[in-house]
Amino acid sequence: MARVNASKDKKSGKAEPRSENRATLWFTRDTLSKAFASGGCAVCNAVHAAERKSIHSFLYEGMMFPSVRQKFLAGGGFCLRHFWMAKEIEDEAWQTGGFGLAILCEDLARSASSGLAAVKAIDPTSRSGFFRRSEPQGFVPGQNCMFCQDNREKAQFLGEALEELSEEEEFRGPLTANGLCIPHGQVALRIWRDPAKRDRLFSQLEARVTELGNDLREFIRKHDYQYRDEPLGREQDSVVRSMRLFVGPDPCREHHTETG
Repeated sequence: MARVNASKDKKSGKAEPRSENRATLWFTRDTLSKAFASGGCAVCNAVHAAERKSIHSFLYEGMMFPSVRQKFLAGGGFCLRHFWMAKEIEDEAWQTGGFGLAILCEDLARSASSGLAAVKAIDPTSRSGFFRRSEPQGFVPGQNCMFCQDNREKAQFLGEALEELSEEEEFRGPLTANGLCIPHGQVALRIWRDPAKRDRLFSQLEARVTELGNDLREFIRKHDYQYRDEPLGREQDSVVRSMRLFVGPDPCREHHTETG
């Protein structure tokens, strides 16, 4: 994926567009526009739409390339989220009863066998002592899931692109209205170079957290037996809003984009 690089005008001190070529942003405009239209954190929406396509492509042909398969195995295979997503995609797209995943799981079974043997070979009584040898790592499924890494890289790229696009009303309005989740908001705060944009984004995130905290306290108060008769207001969905703000949309109910 193309990266967006930063530069700074020495005379003005203002951050210059970080794209090597502004044309590299053309596809992110459409991606982020659709992501904002879905509501909530646009980076979450865009990343989740793209990850299904990435897994579909991997199952369709990527897994047959030795280098790609080795990267998959080196990371311990799929994480929990992406394992079940891969099964769902394979069931929807090919209806082979899990043939593709069976091939991958056979490889993972060999890795698991080796990992178990390595852990079993260590005598528990030899672990004491200051100068004990470092223990071999067992097989940890999904510990470095390649699709989790892909998600992080996409989020970084979209965060960089969003700084440049955020001055345009098409994106500034939805960004103000919907905001970003905490993880992707922190990604943006780490990489945005323009002080004014960073301050504005920080203020938006801080305001959302403060508002949510107030709603949660009101939600908790109204569940006290003394106030249970009070009707619930905007605070009634504060728990769900908290989860979306802290970790993003529900992966079990998120919108499924076409993977073909």
